Amino acid sequence: MPGIINWDELWKATHANGFGHHGKDLAAHWDSRAKLFNKRVMKNRERAESQVAYLGLSSSETVLDVGAGTGRLALPMARRAKSVTALDQSAGMLSCLRENMAAEGLENICCIHKSWQAVSLDELEPHDVVLSSNSLGVYDLREALAKMDSLAKRAVYIFTFVDGKRDDGLRDFLRSSKDGRDGELGRHKKQKAGPAGYLMMYNLLADMGILADIRIMQWHSTEHFSSLDEAVAEWKQMYEVPAEKEPDLREFISQRLVEDESGLSMHRHHKQALISWQKGEPLPT
Repeated sequence: MPGIINWDELWKATHANGFGHHGKDLAAHWDSRAKLFNKRVMKNRERAESQVAYLGLSSSETVLDVGAGTGRLALPMARRAKSVTALDQSAGMLSCLRENMAAEGLENICCIHKSWQAVSLDELEPHDVVLSSNSLGVYDLREALAKMDSLAKRAVYIFTFVDGKRDDGLRDFLRSSKDGRDGELGRHKKQKAGPAGYLMMYNLLADMGILADIRIMQWHSTEHFSSLDEAVAEWKQMYEVPAEKEPDLREFISQRLVEDESGLSMHRHHKQALISWQKGEPLPT
């Protein structure tokens, strides 16, 4: 029975304006930066291998990867599982995934160009494992979760951001530099922030009768650059920083780069939640 808080409506209220990107739809947004995104995520394969290890995949299992992107997880999963179905709304992302498949000699990944919201249950066969990694940017979260549960035979795994700091504080920095060096407005906005998205997701699952496990993971990665100019150019494109904010971006990045034997490096720390559940009784109707 639903509790005092309607987690589904709270998700909708706090995410109502969260899925547009500078006037573009989501597919166009990811199409425009697919190649750069692929270049960045393929630099650090260790985290993907560690994430996939948590799934406990066997060579006889099938996996449905919701929002597969360029195959950061689909590729290592394909090396362990019987097959992977990679679903993504961005044609640009899937094009990079196919190139990565060819480069690694993998043929057991089936790419489907469609969003999770648009795909219907009768279009997909049930898979042993259904997975989403940082890709449940949907308005109707309850429907998205129920669909994942319906298509999973063994388990569902959801990797999702713990907080809004996945850009290492870049947006807060740009906001404070715009609003004044004291950052007063930035601090005010931070105080008004709503509950973390992963907690809304977890509690919504409980309301749906799904008792999920949750684990907070900490990851460390290192990005290498040949120069400050290269780092600024990558971050400017990746985060769509306007030209007038480039000096602030340059200052932000220069404070985080360190010299090493390969040139310049940026050490990044991420927190991520893994929400998962094993299949048992069917979802209540």
